[in-house]
Amino acid sequence: MWVIYHKTDHQIVGLSAECEPDLEKDFALAEVVKGLVQSGPLEKYDAIQVRDRAQVRAFMEAFPRQLVLREGAKGKLQLAIEAPKISYLMLYSDAPDVHPADGIPEIPGNGSSFTIITVQKVDERREPQQGREDNDVLYLRTDWGSLRSAEGKEEISSLKLKKGQAAFRLVSEKAKRVATVQVFNADPNLNNSSIRIEFI
Repeated sequence: MWVIYHKTDHQIVGLSAECEPDLEKDFALAEVVKGLVQSGPLEKYDAIQVRDRAQVRAFMEAFPRQLVLREGAKGKLQLAIEAPKISYLMLYSDAPDVHPADGIPEIPGNGSSFTIITVQKVDERREPQQGREDNDVLYLRTDWGSLRSAEGKEEISSLKLKKGQAAFRLVSEKAKRVATVQVFNADPNLNNSSIRIEFI
C-alpha cells in the first residue's frame, strides 16, 4: 500500500488500494491524486510504501483523522497514528440571569436590547487555547433575534477567532421568547456549542 501526501505541508491526502503485488508508485500516485477535488499538479505529491500487513490495516483504520506524517531522525518522514487533539467552544453572555431556577441569561424583548456573547476555544481541561493556530472560522445561527458584530455595525453569520477568542451581539426581538444561538464549524476536532438567551 502507498500513503500519498502533499510535499509542502506533509498532509496525507489518500491511500492506494491494498493488493498483491503492490501497485507501482507512479500509478498509485496518479490514481489517488486524480480522485482529489482540488489536486493540482502530480509533482506536488509523493508517497511512502507500507509493506507490513499489520501496519497497513492499522493505517487504513486510522486514516484520515489519526494518520499523520512526522519528521523523524535526520529529517526522514515517518507515519504515525496520533489521537486528534479535541477542542471545545465555550460561550458566555454578559446578560444577567434573574430567574431563580432556569440559569438562562435575560435581556429585554424590545427589538433593540442586546447581549455580548463571547466565544472561547478551550481544551479538554477547559484551558483557553490562545495560539496562532487557534484562529478558526465559526458559523453562527439563531432561531430568534439577530446576530451582529461586537460593535453592532453589521449583521453577521460567521466570525473568525483571534487567538482562540471572539465576540458578537445577539439583538432581541419585540417578543417574549427564548432564543438559541448555535456556534459551529467545519473542524471535526472542534466541538460545536450553543447558548440560550431569554427575551423578557
